[in-house]
Amino acid sequence: MKFQVRLAGIPVLMICLLAVGVVSALADHGGTRDALAGLKRAITQASAPTLTTQQETDLNALITAYKDALPDEADAALEAAREAYDAAILAGDQAAAQTQIGIITTRTAALQTARLTAQAKFQIAVLANLKAGGQLDLLKTKLGDDRLLGLVESLIGQGPGGGPGGRR
Repeated sequence: MKFQVRLAGIPVLMICLLAVGVVSALADHGGTRDALAGLKRAITQASAPTLTTQQETDLNALITAYKDALPDEADAALEAAREAYDAAILAGDQAAAQTQIGIITTRTAALQTARLTAQAKFQIAVLANLKAGGQLDLLKTKLGDDRLLGLVESLIGQGPGGGPGGRR
């Protein structure tokens, strides 16, 4: 009987050890992620000069500045206009709905303009950084314009096609 209890305890022990291993593996990867890893890999594949420490510092500062320039929370004016629009629809008031449509489209356009302006400033600064370091032309040759811009967009968490009108 004792032997059977010991045998039954082995799978439980194995499951516990597996769980500890998974948790520790996840904890090891939970540290800071290198935002420049994809760019560094592309630079290596293009046989371009590696990023200097100053370039990395500048690029990380550009990423931080871009993210800081974006709003952290939902736009209160836009939310209020959407709620008023919904209320107008439910009330059957076409004129009020039309007024809210104007407010929504104007506010949405203003927010999109601010995002695109920040994105353009970021991308131009990143490309200038790469040009100064001697990487830009080799990356263009290796990747082409669209993939290069997709790579730059990925630095700020956007995949290819994240720009205005998307990538082709």
